[in-house]
Amino acid sequence: MDLVESHVHIWTIRDARYGRHPESDFTPDIEAAPDDLFRAQDEIGGVAWTVLIQPRYYLWDNAYLIQAAEKYPDRLVVAGRVDPLLPDAPDALRELMQHPGLRGIRLAPNTVPDIRWLDDPSQDALWQTAADTNATIGLLINWRQLPQADAMAARHPDVTVVIDHLGSPDYRDPNSLTNLLALSERANVFVKLSGYPNGTRAAYPYSEAHSLIERVFRTYGSQRLMWGTDWPVCLSSATYKEAFDSAWNLPFLSDVDREWIFAHTAKRAWRIEA
Repeated sequence: MDLVESHVHIWTIRDARYGRHPESDFTPDIEAAPDDLFRAQDEIGGVAWTVLIQPRYYLWDNAYLIQAAEKYPDRLVVAGRVDPLLPDAPDALRELMQHPGLRGIRLAPNTVPDIRWLDDPSQDALWQTAADTNATIGLLINWRQLPQADAMAARHPDVTVVIDHLGSPDYRDPNSLTNLLALSERANVFVKLSGYPNGTRAAYPYSEAHSLIERVFRTYGSQRLMWGTDWPVCLSSATYKEAFDSAWNLPFLSDVDREWIFAHTAKRAWRIEA
């Protein structure tokens, strides 16, 4: 099987042309360029495609990821970022989607959870532009905020929505899955099987997360669930291989489920033709 990795960040701290965005609150201490990614993926082999997620290191400047996708057009696609609170966000998205490697954007309502903006009517123009340009919208979102995602998915059923990191649940509280499970009623919503190594803060194979993951799997099904490592963010809790193996070896998955979770679902949600 050719694997499709749905959640990776890249950046460079060596190339002065691609420095930290002045408004970013993140300064990495390791290099995470495409070559570093490919070496990590060699630990497992077989990763044919990777969805690059614009990191907060660059905020709204997508240039580094765009050039990476241009350099490796048969391996990398991009979910970029625009500032959703600016009036010209729809125009910025339309311009971004002109690049052949772009497949959508990531919005991050969890960065300021006390300010509610995701389901505000002012955001409808951005989501309509996503529908018009066939842009997938990924959401880095806290589980408490998921009703806002539900509202937007309902108002914009033609937009594919991907929830990052299982909706960032509290792995000690089974009730924190309630909103994510309810969101499954929206057929345009997909979920990433990612983030749990850091989320649980447990040791490999992160068995503390298994019951929660199985509930998501039983509700959404393998055709709406996709694997991602969250490399290199995952490295504080998991190597690339551990992040992969812990998902691949989940005991409740069949071989057919793995075909979807580790390849077909991400191809569908991010429009990867291969």
